[in-house]
Amino acid sequence: MSLKRRAQPASSQDTSSKKAKANFFAPRTAPAPSSLIQPQFVFSKKQDGSLRLTTWNVNGIKSVDEKVLKKYLEAEDPDIIVLTETKYGKGKPDIMCLKTKYKHQVWGTDPKAGQAGTAILSKQKPQNIIIGLPTWHGPSEETAGRFVQLEFEHTYLIGTYVPNSGENFKSLDTKKKWNEAFKEHLDSLDTDKPVIWAGDFNCIPSKKDLDQKAQTFWNNLAGLSEVERTGLDAILNPPKTDDRKLKDAWRHLHPDTEEFTHASLKYGAWRLDSFILSEGILDKVQSCEIRHELKDLNLSDHWPVTLDFFGPL
Repeated sequence: MSLKRRAQPASSQDTSSKKAKANFFAPRTAPAPSSLIQPQFVFSKKQDGSLRLTTWNVNGIKSVDEKVLKKYLEAEDPDIIVLTETKYGKGKPDIMCLKTKYKHQVWGTDPKAGQAGTAILSKQKPQNIIIGLPTWHGPSEETAGRFVQLEFEHTYLIGTYVPNSGENFKSLDTKKKWNEAFKEHLDSLDTDKPVIWAGDFNCIPSKKDLDQKAQTFWNNLAGLSEVERTGLDAILNPPKTDDRKLKDAWRHLHPDTEEFTHASLKYGAWRLDSFILSEGILDKVQSCEIRHELKDLNLSDHWPVTLDFFGPL
């Protein structure tokens, strides 16, 4: 289409009183694409004497926009961050905002490229590190991408990406094997010092942790079966009353609230990610919040959960 316009006859009216017209040929500035508009995060500051821990299923660390990640970490300022489903291979990803903030990094990777992956990044130096579930009955590399443990002076910190029971529950036996081995390991740890367990648990304990759409899949989808709920409950609530118990920190602080950490168009919204703590240190939890601010930024199909914990680890 030609942009040439015909000359207009001069008007007899006084043109000085007329509103100036925009220059048709002047270049126009296109609005910035929404993908280039960086969000601004504002979170409450942690109190003096407390530590902030964050857990987040990133659904592939290399797919997360580094500029947005940097802004989020600057606003959140966690002392420790547990990343799950990193889908990262051996070594550490070359992500500057992670390298500069966290001196101590432990990346557990799955033997199958592009699957699982669990990492704990800490500003504090741990006393000891374990990658892979120690009580797993099989090659240790099978759980290297699903279990990372850091020991500190007063607590054990565990990050997990618990196995999914799979389509039509085809991997349910693996999930049951994991639950039994994990329970055995936690039993041994808690007799020594308290545990903070963070990550994606791939199990929904109650219908309160699902939206209305997701509830229609109750007992018929991975993570929603009675077998998986029973396995998780056995970990949290051992049958003997003198045994240790663990509590879901977010649910403890929000007993009747319906909020979620993951969503999909097909299966609705779920609360899959949280912090689970030994009952004896639950009173040190100051807050536990789901960061819905990251929900619609296309960073991951999950969003972070943050725990403020009073006292040293």
